[in-house]
Amino acid sequence: MTRLLKLSILTLSAFVFMNCSGDDDNNAAPEPTTVTDADGNVYNTIVIGNQTWMLENLKTTTYNDGTPITQYTFATNGNNWGSLNNQEEFYQWANTDDLNDAVDFDMPFDYYGAMYNHFAIESGKLAPEGWRIPTTQDFIALENYLSANGYAGMEATALKSDSGWLPSIGSGTDAIGFKGLPNGYVSVPGTPTFSEGICTWGTLDVNTTNSTRTAIQLFDEDTILYSNNAIQIGVGIRCIKN
Repeated sequence: MTRLLKLSILTLSAFVFMNCSGDDDNNAAPEPTTVTDADGNVYNTIVIGNQTWMLENLKTTTYNDGTPITQYTFATNGNNWGSLNNQEEFYQWANTDDLNDAVDFDMPFDYYGAMYNHFAIESGKLAPEGWRIPTTQDFIALENYLSANGYAGMEATALKSDSGWLPSIGSGTDAIGFKGLPNGYVSVPGTPTFSEGICTWGTLDVNTTNSTRTAIQLFDEDTILYSNNAIQIGVGIRCIKN
């Protein structure tokens, strides 16, 4: 075998080896596409820009340290849902009665996820490990991404699910598959209300001066609403990855 041919074979072998090594790096384990909470509920996830979000509202009835959260009922807990003196941590399920026939199937009780009161949110133990309750700024970053990628002035419409909303409010386009459902909210006395009409997500941002929490709402406008609501209001949680 000539020296030139030997060199050619050696060069080709080195090239193949380097390419295989590069492929191994490129084929590293992909990011998980699901996350599991303390109850064993499994959520799909979505990457949007530099953020990774859950594709459902949080449903956990157990904190990430294994402690159960008290389920609120008026019969058992009276007016304590919104009591700032009682300081008890509660969850309850969003209303799925569908009295307006906005949905053409029987919704499971946890279809809209759980609604949490102020003290459950403030516990710091709702989100699965590696995840957290978003801030207002997280939602602003999501809004900015949508605005920069073809949905300027239509950010809320792009996030809303494409069915299940009251005709007077209007469904969205679910343009990026975020599946924002109209979970409603829980009133100060503890009544779940306005499902099929509004989507309400809580944030970590609390104004202690006037006792309000910033909630993100998808309603009857094309743009996202940033509402300062009394901290006694119960909200859904859409977690974001750390």
